[in-house]
Amino acid sequence: MDSEFLFLTGEGLGVNEVHEVAFGLRKVQISEEAKKRIIESREMLDLWVDEEKIVYGITTGFGPLVSVLIPKKHQSDLQENLIRSHSSNVGPLFSKEEVRAAMLLRINAFCKGYSAIRLETVELMVSMLNKGLHPCVPQFGSVGASGDLTPSSHIALSLMGEGKTEYQGEILDTKEALKKTGLEPVKLMAKEGLALINGTTMMTGVAALQVYDTWNLIRTAEAISALSIEVLLGSIEPFLVRAHELAKPHPGQINTAYNLSEMLKDSKLIWTKEKLKEIQEKLQNTVKENGNVTDSSIHVQNVYSLRATPQILGAVRDALDYITRQITTEMNSANDNPLFFKDMDIVYQGAHFHGQPVAMPMDMLSISLTEIAILSERRLNKMLDRKRSEGLTPFLAGDKFGLRCGFEGAQYIPTSLVAECRTMCVPASIQSISSNEENQDVVSMGLVAARKARDIKEKISYVLSVELLVACNAAEERGIENLSSVGKKVYDFVRSDISKYDEDRQMSLDIEKMNSLIKEGSIVTEIKKIIPDLK
Repeated sequence: MDSEFLFLTGEGLGVNEVHEVAFGLRKVQISEEAKKRIIESREMLDLWVDEEKIVYGITTGFGPLVSVLIPKKHQSDLQENLIRSHSSNVGPLFSKEEVRAAMLLRINAFCKGYSAIRLETVELMVSMLNKGLHPCVPQFGSVGASGDLTPSSHIALSLMGEGKTEYQGEILDTKEALKKTGLEPVKLMAKEGLALINGTTMMTGVAALQVYDTWNLIRTAEAISALSIEVLLGSIEPFLVRAHELAKPHPGQINTAYNLSEMLKDSKLIWTKEKLKEIQEKLQNTVKENGNVTDSSIHVQNVYSLRATPQILGAVRDALDYITRQITTEMNSANDNPLFFKDMDIVYQGAHFHGQPVAMPMDMLSISLTEIAILSERRLNKMLDRKRSEGLTPFLAGDKFGLRCGFEGAQYIPTSLVAECRTMCVPASIQSISSNEENQDVVSMGLVAARKARDIKEKISYVLSVELLVACNAAEERGIENLSSVGKKVYDFVRSDISKYDEDRQMSLDIEKMNSLIKEGSIVTEIKKIIPDLK
């Protein structure tokens, strides 16, 4: 974070910056170049309105009412009626961070200079963002085309001084919230209502925050994978980076293999190159001595949930790269309609508001997140199963298993959550239902997809939390002194907050605490102290 203020230009905004602004770590300003573009775009619109040219949503009605011509004397009524009538979402409110992300992205879209909104209207949104005024936006109702009309209307309504707004933890009438912070509402003029709501603002804001969080989750999942592989006495051979580069060079797979190999390289528990050589010699001798078909009871390959980790998490990484590119492009787009292109002297009437470029990546994110959890649950199950854990006690209950239950109850949580996440992976992006007199005959359901990915992400974090608690307990049975440097770092970090399980106790509190540490990114931060170039 370079400074207190983030200067918006309509270009170059990344998910890291969205996270910083959403969580109140930075304020925003509009760059001088962007201000100039906003003003020039508005001047072009004013000229077209003065000449009473027919332009959708400015001198016509909306949607299928486009054939209705509206004289310019009704411009404010037209725009304000749009906002009031479309402020119709229902259900629980979006978090203030999600609303802040959406406001930021709408401002950034305006900075491109194609939306023909007045600068004073944009600057009111900037002031509200910087002063911590957050419009109350219910979550349910958007179909994702023409963009997020209904949730965005709740934000636009606040600029008019109407609706409800959160300020310093209190829900107020917006007019009162504006007054407390020395701000005045605006009266919307030609095209401004349409500019404020006709775009992918809400779905992209929610999506950007999930992308940021998922990059932390994938690296955390790799760290937890490494610790579980250690305590399950896995082999390091599947993580030989050169083998991935030569034979199957998917970028994500290579990066995951690198991270795992670096995390495991000084472990005393895993099968190293030297250990594998010893096993090879032992097996060769067994064959020579017996001269017949022999069951050695030695598995020279690990189960897939260990050795296929680079292929599985690597595929998630590659998907996340694609998702990040898509969401970043949308974050830096002008996605309303119509758009004013001064250099071509045209008013472009198209469909840049359509949310399919966000909806499909968010469906992919849901699947990718669930895959992280599926892999985690399988390792967890192996650690708790006495027949498959390579000598760990049943449910890691210690010597008094039977009297103690260990993690027997905690295991149900990941099992349940993985099953639930699978049911939530049905794509939203293909659930189009025609509405609006068949004008909106193909819609994206992009915000549904983004909310679904967010809800899955929250569950996946719990799955990883249980696995990490189990792996730390297993590490104690194997001997902490045998862990890799990274494994020891992770173990010490967990135990600094969550004590050993010398006896059975309520698990929920520990799982919640572990979940908070994962979501904060603390585990990744600790690992980077040992591996600065963690992928």
